[in-house]
Amino acid sequence: MKAARDPKARAEIEALSVSERVLLFCLASYTAWQKAGVTEKTALAMVIKGMVDRDTTGDLSLTKKGRWGGTRCCR
Repeated sequence: MKAARDPKARAEIEALSVSERVLLFCLASYTAWQKAGVTEKTALAMVIKGMVDRDTTGDLSLTKKGRWGGTRCCR
């Protein structure tokens, strides 16, 4: 995967906060991220970073970038 060799992408993933990592984990495991203490502010930040998308109903899902980041940060 290209992102695996991209130092900028790697640095961005390594710089994620705990709550951002929790959000990725929750989305990957279909867990209620709100109950895990993740705020809307964090969710919006992850949308802006391109790791999470919102669908038309407002539900969050991982992007390709977020899926790669989730597997790297949650080890």
